[in-house]
Amino acid sequence: MDVSEVAMTNIRRWYIFLVNAISLQAVAWAVITLLRNLLVPGLGPGSGFVSFDARAVALQIAIIVIGLPIYLVHWLWAERLAVRDRGERSAELRCLYLYGMMAGFLTPFLTNAFSLLDSVLRPLLGVTRNQFVFPALEPGNAIVYHGLTLMVLALLWFYHWRTEAADAQTIGEPEAASLTVRRLYIYGFSAIGLVMTISGIIALVSWLLFQVGVDTAVSSPAPNHLPKELVRLLLGLVLWLVFWRQAQTAFALDGREQASALRHFYLYLAVFIGVVLVVTNAAGILAGIFDRLLDLPSAGDSHRSLAVIVGTAVLWAYHAAVLYRDTAVIVEQPRQAAVRRLYLYLVAGVGLAALLVGLSGIISVLIRSLAGEGFIADLRHQLADFTAALLVGLPVWLLPWRQAQKAAAEDESGGSERSSQIRKVYLYFYLFVATMTVLTSAVYIVYQLVSLALEARTTLNLFIELGHAIAFTLIAVAVWLYHGSILRRDGRLEAAAEADEVADWRVAVVDGGNGRLGRLLLDQLRQELPQLTWQPVGLTTAAATAMDAGDVAAPTSLLSEADVIIGPWTMTWDGQAGKPEVVMALRQSPARKLLLPVRPEGWEWVGVEPWEQDDLIRQTVQSLKQMLRGQSIEPSRRLNLVAIVIAVIAGLILFGIALSAVSQLFL
Repeated sequence: MDVSEVAMTNIRRWYIFLVNAISLQAVAWAVITLLRNLLVPGLGPGSGFVSFDARAVALQIAIIVIGLPIYLVHWLWAERLAVRDRGERSAELRCLYLYGMMAGFLTPFLTNAFSLLDSVLRPLLGVTRNQFVFPALEPGNAIVYHGLTLMVLALLWFYHWRTEAADAQTIGEPEAASLTVRRLYIYGFSAIGLVMTISGIIALVSWLLFQVGVDTAVSSPAPNHLPKELVRLLLGLVLWLVFWRQAQTAFALDGREQASALRHFYLYLAVFIGVVLVVTNAAGILAGIFDRLLDLPSAGDSHRSLAVIVGTAVLWAYHAAVLYRDTAVIVEQPRQAAVRRLYLYLVAGVGLAALLVGLSGIISVLIRSLAGEGFIADLRHQLADFTAALLVGLPVWLLPWRQAQKAAAEDESGGSERSSQIRKVYLYFYLFVATMTVLTSAVYIVYQLVSLALEARTTLNLFIELGHAIAFTLIAVAVWLYHGSILRRDGRLEAAAEADEVADWRVAVVDGGNGRLGRLLLDQLRQELPQLTWQPVGLTTAAATAMDAGDVAAPTSLLSEADVIIGPWTMTWDGQAGKPEVVMALRQSPARKLLLPVRPEGWEWVGVEPWEQDDLIRQTVQSLKQMLRGQSIEPSRRLNLVAIVIAVIAGLILFGIALSAVSQLFL
């Protein structure tokens, strides 16, 4: 099948499945609304069992009469194609359609099941009907109203589930894209169920804690919310267990699931959210304790914070245990390792930010109290908050940061951990923050001193403002020095590991012309990568002389012993420099070849920009480095003048924003 046929097939699939999705959804909700209008009293303008809105019923009948045949024609078309062609049945778009429709039916099924259970549970618990629910139905009518919806949606979901199961049985091993769609469906609804479960646990624990408090009547959650939270917990637990069990079963039986980065992302996201919620609420509780120690009224709601900690601690602990068991079973894949690093550095970044905010705030409080404001209640309250942030942020930063550092230290290859982009982003982000803090604080200090010298300001509050700026500068310098030292050490270790890894590599540099390009290239490569063993190969007397290549008569033996061969693409010509045996040696050599796109007279390259000699040498050095690191070879692009101007303007804007923020903080 050529490219045009593939494009036409994809267009046809998009047409069929889009029409199917739109028409079936329209018919499904028309049927649901029609049944509601006919069977649920009170929805129409009149009263009594048979009252309904005639115009609405007419519209629903019209949608069913027109939409159902359109759906059937197109779905039978899709099924006929799937029977005739296995490729149609295994098409990614068909898989996306089936799982999308199942998700489209299951989501409103959950919302209607929630409303149905809530309306049933309220009378059982003696709680009044929720007045803010539309439509306002009595429990009996609500059962019919939502029950009709559940019945129709369940039948449609079941049909598409059976279709997908039949496709899977016929296809056998699905394509990677179809597996990704399936994983998104399973982990997406598992996440929805998990969020509902944790929210229900938090609400119920909060309600229980308020029942034993002294201020229950004033601040306890309203009993009217209790049925809703019970339903949320029950429905969420069932949803999570059903889909999480599917995920666990697939992980145990399918090696591709064990290598899935999406599963890793799901687990680490759950752990990360648990960490953040536990940390923030623990900081709130700790600040309340410090408030009481400083004879201050406690701000915030410790009951709610404790309930959040209980609920999210369960989330955190369970998914951390699952991750631990997963790592004991599988060999970590590169994408899974990237997800793990993202989690560690995100948590470390949050912890370090809390630590720095707490430290800066404590210093600010101390400066203002020493400047004559006294240790007033407002400063004591701030001291409690900042101390809590510091004490909570320190372990949250230290624990994942030590794990990241340990992983970098144990990385024998020296590449994947220390040179990961996520680690670089983390380190350079805090370098950037520290640099901007030093820059803006220093500008602010000089500004205030010059203003004082020019009598544009008085010494009033000068100690407080300069004290803040100096303290923040010192903290930023410490952050900059620490992260800068980590970057320098990473660079040294990466260079040493790279040198050890490629120390025995033999690289042949070939030139079949006058030798000037080969000489310049060889000098630059020796300067950039001195640890490699270099072998100049001159195919002409002039090239051999310019490159100090020695004997020009025996290049074939040198090429056969090389690990990498670098040279212009013209060296692959038959009879290059009068030596056809060179072409044969190049073809038979097991070495990797790096060809330079030089332009002999009368020859042009399609789609390749002409490069100056300096650019060609720079690109060759970069490409060889990528090859040695096992990376795919990609050209490096220099920023043009427009990009440089935009970057400078953006930098100036960011600097202005930072300076304004610092000024507002100190004033």
